[in-house]
Amino acid sequence: MQEQTKVIGCRLKSIREQLGISIAEVATATGINKYQYEDYESGEIDIAVSSLLKIADYFKIEPALILTGENPHKKEWAVTRRGEGVSVERHARYKYKALAADFAGKKATPFLVTVDANDQEVQFSTHKGQEFLYVLEGCLKVYFNNESVELCVGDSVYFDSEVSHAMKAENGGRARFVSVLV
Repeated sequence: MQEQTKVIGCRLKSIREQLGISIAEVATATGINKYQYEDYESGEIDIAVSSLLKIADYFKIEPALILTGENPHKKEWAVTRRGEGVSVERHARYKYKALAADFAGKKATPFLVTVDANDQEVQFSTHKGQEFLYVLEGCLKVYFNNESVELCVGDSVYFDSEVSHAMKAENGGRARFVSVLV
């Protein structure tokens, strides 16, 4: 994971420099703390999915270019086989797999997300758009500001992702769910 984080950081820095944008400009435009952004570029910390989406939007590029170094090229359909997908390690607690990284011009970004059972800390995030979650395994507590809802297998929630939100596995088990960002 650490090696991949460093490679993504290096790629992020290279793209920013090619675009002729300063770190301060990225930080101001995306609302990401300048020092946190520097840590993304140095590979010291994993890039949060919400930050990845904000940066890609600001750079006017596909998020997959930052993650894989390649622009998506499929325009009619793209298949992601079981166990495949581009990994995005947000933190040790959230494991994301991009399920349509090779499809160009996406209107929605689907992920398979796994939340570890031993995760006790809740970290809130916000990003543009809307989000849909569908639980495949376990139970998941979804926090919205000062409220929460528990979802179990087969349950789903759709929400404005500019509302501060976080997820946590419940009942001592891990949770897996599909997250679609629109």
